[in-house]
Amino acid sequence: MERNKAIELFLKRFFGRTSEDLYALIDDISVMQKRNKKEVLFLEGEEGNALHFLVCGRVKLYRANEEGKEAVIRFVQPGDFFAEILLELRNRYPVNAVALEDSTLLLIDVHRLFAKVQQTPGLAMALIGALSQRISYLLGRVEQLAIADVRERFVRYLRLLDQTHRTGVVFLPAPKREIALLLGTTPETFSRLLKKLSGEDLIRVSGKNIQLLPNFRRLEDDTAPA
Repeated sequence: MERNKAIELFLKRFFGRTSEDLYALIDDISVMQKRNKKEVLFLEGEEGNALHFLVCGRVKLYRANEEGKEAVIRFVQPGDFFAEILLELRNRYPVNAVALEDSTLLLIDVHRLFAKVQQTPGLAMALIGALSQRISYLLGRVEQLAIADVRERFVRYLRLLDQTHRTGVVFLPAPKREIALLLGTTPETFSRLLKKLSGEDLIRVSGKNIQLLPNFRRLEDDTAPA
């Protein structure tokens, strides 16, 4: 993707709109960067100054304890941004990030962004709005992990993956053992869940591809909020 298109997509995803002023700002304070598969983008606790926007590829965000056990935070898909916490902390990355495949990113310098915010009240309001939406999303994630059982978490995750293309077939962005970690369960429990949902004619599994069957759509309609 060309740089100008990447900036426009970032503006739509982050601010919800584009404008000549916003485009000129991001163009001035950002760089495009390519990373290879398995390359570490940053480590938890490292000093950083860049909000990351994934143009193409896939990235895993995770934390690890002293024994090396991982807790997957999120699998980043093209069109998603991450490390936005730097907009509040402006110093250190809160998680580890690694490229799961060759990836292209747009990196936005948060220090220079804040300098512009201090000079432009309108930009400050747009930034507050974008962060408020992100906080709402993260609160939803916390609620999902705290309240929903693993079946409901996985159903919601499949809906989220299907939102982009609505083809009825979703591609798991990582090995099943890592999807299990993301859902807060064990690989064995996740395998049993896949078999159960398949037996209920809700999904059909073929490797990393999962077809959402008509019964899944009806389940989605029945459980959608009023």
